[in-house]
Amino acid sequence: WMPDFANAEFILEDGEYICGWAVEKMSKSMFNVVNPDMICDSYGADTLRLYEMFLGPLEQSKPWDTKGIDGVNRFLKRVWRLFYDRDGFIVKDEKATPEELKVLHKLIGKVRSDIEEFSFNTAVSAFMIAVNELYDLKCNKREILEPLTILLAPFAPHITEQLWSMLGHEETIFNAAYPVCEEKFLVESNFEYPIMINGKLRHKQVYPLSA
Repeated sequence: WMPDFANAEFILEDGEYICGWAVEKMSKSMFNVVNPDMICDSYGADTLRLYEMFLGPLEQSKPWDTKGIDGVNRFLKRVWRLFYDRDGFIVKDEKATPEELKVLHKLIGKVRSDIEEFSFNTAVSAFMIAVNELYDLKCNKREILEPLTILLAPFAPHITEQLWSMLGHEETIFNAAYPVCEEKFLVESNFEYPIMINGKLRHKQVYPLSA
C-alpha cells in the first residue's frame, strides 16, 4: 500500500474501469518480487531451476508467469512415472527398441549442443518432447532411462540423484560419464511415401530406403 495514493480515485471510461498490463522487471520498488523460497516450498527446487531456464534466452528479460511453473512441474512428474507406477519401481533390463534409441540419441545431440551455446530453454523443451515420446512408447528400460537421467542431472539435480540411487548406483550421478550421441541410431531406414488421389493426400505407405 502506497500512502501517497490514500485519497486516489479511479477514473472510469464510459462507466467502466479499463485495466492494462505491462512487463516489468522484478524490483522491490515495483513490489513485484517473487520469493524463490515460496516456489521451492510449493513445487521443489528442481521445478524452480527448470522453469527459470525454460523462460527464454539468458540475455533477455522474461515475464514471470506462475502458470508455466505448473507445466514444468508436470514434466518432472512424467519423468518420475517412467520409473515408477502404482506397483512401484518398473525399470527393466530389456533391450531397447530402435525407436527408443532414436529418441534418446536425438535428445543427447540436441542437449549437448544447447548447453555449449547456453541455450537452456531449448534444451528443456527438447527434454519435454523426448519424455513425451518415451512415455507414449511405454519405455521403462534401463538402457534408455540411465542416460536420460544423466542428461537431466545438470538441470534437475535433486530428482535425478534420487532416481540414480534407485537405479542401484551408490556413487553420485555427477561422477557418471556424460552420454555421447551415436549417429548410427539416427539413420533413417524407412521413408513414408505420400499417396495422393485427385490432388488430395489419401494415404501414406512406408517403404525401405534401400528400395
